[in-house]
Amino acid sequence: MASPAWHRLLPWPWLLLAQVLAAGLCAQQPPTPRSSRDAPPALLAGEFASVMEHDGALLGCARRYRATFGDRDVEYLPALGKDAPRAEPWRLRFVAMARGDATLLRTADATPSRSHDRSFVRYQWPGVVERYETRAGGLKQSFVLAAPPPGRGDLVVQLAVETALPRAAGDHLAWRNERGGGVSLGDVVGIDAAGRRCRGTARHTDGGCELSLPAAFVDGASYPLELDPLISTAVEALAGADCDFPDVAFDSWSGSYCVAWTQFFGGGTTGIVASVWLAGTLGFGYAFAINQTGDEDGVRVGTIAGTGLFVLVWVNYQGTSSSISGLAFEPTQAVATGVFTIDGPANVWSPVISSEATVYDDDCLVAWLDDTYGLLGCTVSIDPNLQPSASPIVQIAGGNVTEPAISKQGGNPGMHLVTWTDRPPGSPGWIRAQVVDNDMNLIGPGAWVQNTPQDTGWSAVDGDGFKFLVAWEEQELANPSSTDIKSRLLTVGANGITSLGTVTDLVAFPGDLDYAVDVALLGDKFGIAYMGGIAGPAFGDDVFFKAIAANGTPVGDELRLDLTPGNDYRYEHIPRLIGRRDGDPDTSADDGLCVFADQSVTTFDSNVGLQLVESMGPGGPIVDLGGGCGPGGLAVAPGPYAFGNATFSFELYGAQPLAIPYFLIGLPAQHLQCGVCSAIQALGSWFVPNVAGTAVTTFAAPTDPSYLGFQIEFQFVTLNVNYVGCPLLPGAAASNIVRATLAY
Repeated sequence: MASPAWHRLLPWPWLLLAQVLAAGLCAQQPPTPRSSRDAPPALLAGEFASVMEHDGALLGCARRYRATFGDRDVEYLPALGKDAPRAEPWRLRFVAMARGDATLLRTADATPSRSHDRSFVRYQWPGVVERYETRAGGLKQSFVLAAPPPGRGDLVVQLAVETALPRAAGDHLAWRNERGGGVSLGDVVGIDAAGRRCRGTARHTDGGCELSLPAAFVDGASYPLELDPLISTAVEALAGADCDFPDVAFDSWSGSYCVAWTQFFGGGTTGIVASVWLAGTLGFGYAFAINQTGDEDGVRVGTIAGTGLFVLVWVNYQGTSSSISGLAFEPTQAVATGVFTIDGPANVWSPVISSEATVYDDDCLVAWLDDTYGLLGCTVSIDPNLQPSASPIVQIAGGNVTEPAISKQGGNPGMHLVTWTDRPPGSPGWIRAQVVDNDMNLIGPGAWVQNTPQDTGWSAVDGDGFKFLVAWEEQELANPSSTDIKSRLLTVGANGITSLGTVTDLVAFPGDLDYAVDVALLGDKFGIAYMGGIAGPAFGDDVFFKAIAANGTPVGDELRLDLTPGNDYRYEHIPRLIGRRDGDPDTSADDGLCVFADQSVTTFDSNVGLQLVESMGPGGPIVDLGGGCGPGGLAVAPGPYAFGNATFSFELYGAQPLAIPYFLIGLPAQHLQCGVCSAIQALGSWFVPNVAGTAVTTFAAPTDPSYLGFQIEFQFVTLNVNYVGCPLLPGAAASNIVRATLAY
């Protein structure tokens, strides 16, 4: 009989504590070399996708594609939009599977059986299941082997591709038309039954492509083994137009995003374009230009939740003077106010806007810079007849003020935060902040957010009306020509700023240039989007997204955003970020939209990219391993076991009402046996109260990206039960064993 060490109920050893508590420690660790995850083109999350058999055809549908499943092949039709020059069908057929020089399956010699449900289509071939899952972000293709394949060498899946789309340049498997639209094949990943993951490879062939997994992983895997890339659609926003410097807002009433940008016509002539995109699908609604004499630039977008309106503000240039102009429109009916002037003509510029997210108000806050008076602001109201009006202009700050920012909203309290750079001539810039209410009244005194000797600037801020995250770029001490992104949490109240947290490094890669940060509230966390430039060719900057925990510390690796893969459109820049929380302070939604520009280094025209982001992803697999004994109940983890989940829960159901539960946790290892009971080799345990047969406990998942793939096993042991399963511990019963794998 195995050792009964599992029921000793030992305290946590420091080793496991160091692993699980990495979330709180990662911000204090020394900076590491830049290591980013690449987002797939047009990444979306949590949207509709399904399979349906209709009139003799089996169809998969989602927001960016339609799939037609034949007897042995799949046609993927990307939804490239009305602006695309033509439809681009892409047909995929499984040809063969091989190991080394040995062919395991030649599909021409076999006939698969096809089955489906509302989400999946399966082709059962001899020895392997070819499976497709309809997802909003693409069609997830999988090849599942129930048993180890014979032979030696890498496991190779050969696919035939039929399409008029040309192959995209570079290593990434993609087929794109001349405007960047088309089909993309994501990273090849092998996942075994134990949750272990291995990066595979993919390459073009004369007739299609090959997907492969290394032999060592195939030989050592627990089966079933799954190989799964993602087929997705590459989409541009109004591709081919020279559009730059976008901004974005969200309206919860219509469930839509407004994306606006500057369009360049040549010779210094510019205009503002606004567009509406459905939040549920990112489907393009419509776009319109501003009818105004002069040249428009520097557009910012907000919402008024009380009236369901989007509000645009921008700078209008005529001759040698400028004005702060605006326009509001109702997104579902596409009716708008006329263009109105908020301030000017004068020497005014850099407007910023804060939405009114509560439903009891009909205005929003606008601030801007004036060459004479510094940072000014007012509220803009829109009545039911779409008639605008503005409150008296107030001075928020004077002197050497520049680079203003304002929170995306003020939450239910209606408290907003304005930040700016105080930059005396010839001196470093310093970040200041001022609280204002929803009527643009200054609340309490201003405060220094950062006034170190290093140069700081270009701040961004967002929050919920009580807690705000302020981020900015700051000169590196050891590398004065480089910048990092730092932040500070602020809390506010009736008397203004009530507390200032510590300064935290959000992005710190020595020698790199990280700058142009934006901040948005994403659920109970924050998100930041920023530019990153490393040594290399000119205009080689990238746009990145990173999640920030509620305590202000980074979560996981940065996510690299890209609109048009290749070496031409490589200058991603000026990202702007919005969360659905900014359009509705009562929602718990943790997702939002990042918009950015992507400029060609050859023609210098820019496109506008749209990328859905979220502060916490679906996490890794959570697998019930069975085991246990007696009336120990059912152990579950609803998840997600994901970076940033500060309250990952472990739950027990069906325990006896008077049982005394203990929670056991450990690392994957051989399970112990005592009588008929199976148990993990626990490294730690604690008592969990029993409430009517249910016990729940939580512990934070790590946030350090080095723990990607980290696994835990857990179960509950209940004492004081009428059961003799283990002769060494009568009166104890064990639940099933659950394994969770950490992922994004």
